[in-house]
Amino acid sequence: MFEIGQYVVYGNKGVCQIKDVGPIDMVGLSDDRTYYSLSQIFLKGSMIFTPVDNENSHIRPILSQKEAKALVKEIKEMKPEWVKDDKVRDRMYTEILRKADAKELSKMIIALYHRKEERIASGKKATSTDERFFHAAEDILYGELSIALGMEKDDVKNYIEECVK
Repeated sequence: MFEIGQYVVYGNKGVCQIKDVGPIDMVGLSDDRTYYSLSQIFLKGSMIFTPVDNENSHIRPILSQKEAKALVKEIKEMKPEWVKDDKVRDRMYTEILRKADAKELSKMIIALYHRKEERIASGKKATSTDERFFHAAEDILYGELSIALGMEKDDVKNYIEECVK
């Protein structure tokens, strides 16, 4: 069980902070169920309520600073394969965003980045679907790394680029 004040990643919603744990006094919700009250860190004023016992919820603690630094070092060696079938890739990327696993998000970003570079080199633009997935993955991953590494979210991309050089 997570503690009040703890930072977590809540699926495709990104980094949240546990604001409360307990029943919620809201019409339509059972008083005998315990909920996490989550405040989204990078979307001010947004609250999420999820049952503590929800097995379908993808909630996990953020990476530690040590784990975050190790992941960034590992990015240089990642060689994700491109999934050619659009429908299969879309389902796969949707699931990666839903689970918000930092390593899988990193691979997804790398694959989409290389795909964009290939398309630009051949005189084409990146597809809107690729761009949507790319930015969603960046948003979740960079948010988590910013908290874990104690830096501004806007500085994370440059930090990764410097470490990968």
